[in-house]
Amino acid sequence: MALYMQRIGVLVAVTLFSLVFFGTGLTGAQPVEARVAGQWQLIDEVSGAVCRLHLKAEEAGGAFPRDAFRADMTSCTSPVGGELPQLGWRVPPEGGIEFVLANGSVLAAFDVGESEGLASVAPTGAFLLLVPERAVALSALIPTAH
Repeated sequence: MALYMQRIGVLVAVTLFSLVFFGTGLTGAQPVEARVAGQWQLIDEVSGAVCRLHLKAEEAGGAFPRDAFRADMTSCTSPVGGELPQLGWRVPPEGGIEFVLANGSVLAAFDVGESEGLASVAPTGAFLLLVPERAVALSALIPTAH
């Protein structure tokens, strides 16, 4: 009986270690917004203009949709010209990142591409890259990779 209990104890210990180490269990797993939050660069591929932005893992609040998080883009200009209004960001069900206005409309959308960043898919005619300043597992932004 003691040998049986010892084997069960080893099995439980290995299982808990695996859950914690690989981030698939009770601890270690982070929501997608926490994994991609941080400093990013928004690059206009046509003009070469670059601005830094900070995607935060904090709810945008106010009139923003409930799934929107805070984006600090004070040094950026709009991809359609002019200064940016207050923006939020979210990860839509189909993956990638969207920048949204308080009313929920999408200002710009990005999808995981073949580069080390995200390529714009909206608005049409804009050629923008969204590149993290630190290592980010972009696979977190692909729904089938969760």
